[in-house]
Amino acid sequence: MLVSDIVEYGARKHPDRIALRFEDEAVTYAELRDRSRRLAGALLGVAAPGDRVAILSTNCTEYFDCYYGVPMAGMALTILNFRLHPDQIAALIEHSGATVLIVAEEFAGAVDQIRGSIPSVHTIVSIGAAPGTVGWDEFVGAGPAQAPTVRPAPDDIAWLVYTSGTTGTPKGVMISHRNLVSGITSSALQWALPEDTVFLFCFPLCHVGGYVTLLNHLMGSTVGIVRAYDNATFLRLVEQWQVTQTGLAPTMINFLLQDRALADHDLSTLQAIGYGSSAIPAQVLRQGLERLRCDFYQGMGMTELAGNVLHLDYDAHRRAAGGESRLLAAAGKPMRLVDIRIVDDAMRDVPTGHVGEMVVRGDQVMTGYWRDPDATAAAFTDGWFHTGDLVRRDDEGFVYIVDRKKDLIISGGENVASLTVEQALYRHPAVAEAAAIGVEDDTWGELVCAVVVLRDGATATADDIITACREQLGGFQVPRRVEFVDTLPRNVTGKILKRDLRERFSHTTV
Repeated sequence: MLVSDIVEYGARKHPDRIALRFEDEAVTYAELRDRSRRLAGALLGVAAPGDRVAILSTNCTEYFDCYYGVPMAGMALTILNFRLHPDQIAALIEHSGATVLIVAEEFAGAVDQIRGSIPSVHTIVSIGAAPGTVGWDEFVGAGPAQAPTVRPAPDDIAWLVYTSGTTGTPKGVMISHRNLVSGITSSALQWALPEDTVFLFCFPLCHVGGYVTLLNHLMGSTVGIVRAYDNATFLRLVEQWQVTQTGLAPTMINFLLQDRALADHDLSTLQAIGYGSSAIPAQVLRQGLERLRCDFYQGMGMTELAGNVLHLDYDAHRRAAGGESRLLAAAGKPMRLVDIRIVDDAMRDVPTGHVGEMVVRGDQVMTGYWRDPDATAAAFTDGWFHTGDLVRRDDEGFVYIVDRKKDLIISGGENVASLTVEQALYRHPAVAEAAAIGVEDDTWGELVCAVVVLRDGATATADDIITACREQLGGFQVPRRVEFVDTLPRNVTGKILKRDLRERFSHTTV
């Protein structure tokens, strides 16, 4: 099965069902298939199978034409983060060697700045009307929507997705048709998605998390998208579109629960919220279960895994709400189509309850990093992909993320999990958001530093925060520094950019 088969199958099974909603637009499955076919045909007129086609855009219905139509043409959809600086975007386009660039009108000015730096691009298509480009309607045309004569191989690249670069330079992750379809199928086996599901997707589509929309299309759901997330839009659309499921980052859930307007909206159609992207503070999850009155599930994955590999289901959350609070800290159990091990530095399996690195094997694991054989070789050992996540597994098989390997703080020879410190910080009533990082120290090697955003109208001193943590943590885990900020730096999915925080505060003295 290929990525484009998802929309082909959907159009044959339920052609008149709504596949997409965006603002005032509604696109049926048959229309989405036809649009994707037209784009594929147009691309084959200017490029060749195997080429990379880059997209620079916020969320829109045309993004889905690209999700399906570019791989349908045997080309790799190169997904660019629109929030990057133009010079960074140019570097990624140059690295990918893209020959076609599809750009939303709002980014036309940025593209003008970098045209001299992207010599591989010979065709620029504008979603909208931008001077010096080919307009989308003109390019795609209104001709017959015929299926292309080419059919890619399952191991051809469908999507080329650049990592967020939270721990260094972004890398191009090669996700084949096989990888993506396997990730989608594994999630389909795990999640409860009835055909009458109306799923509101709140993340940017320029992220591997967009695979969730393809999963919903495979299951025959209606997918709604937003240009950008905000609480007011979310609350309005849940009511207007009768949304039954959605996905939110823990940060979004936290913001939603703090919004006074929450009580003024009818969210009774909402049956389940999936969350991921980063660990959720236990206190936030408890409040979500109490106030939103719907089921919760969690998925854990990463770009290199073309989706999720751990799943924490409804039942686990119900058990947690019933008193088994330890499950609130679990990321879930391994999903059906992946094999997971927890190993030490010598690739030996660690005993149950011990901490090790999670390594993964399966068809959904990326084929490698684009034009980076050294990084690809370093990411695998005997076919097992190194996630960089430090985890432990309990007797029931639940996996708990202890920390990212690169976020582990080593103070005075003791390992301090930043997540453990953050759980304590979130229990303080004045704390809206928090991150724990390690900063260099001549005596201890690293000090635990808490970076805190206070709730509106709340006050707290560094001593208040430290005292509260001391009541919950071991002495070596207690922050020795507290920095107050207005906002925390994040990537497009809400993940805190701890590397930025470490750079900002590494040279600050107590």
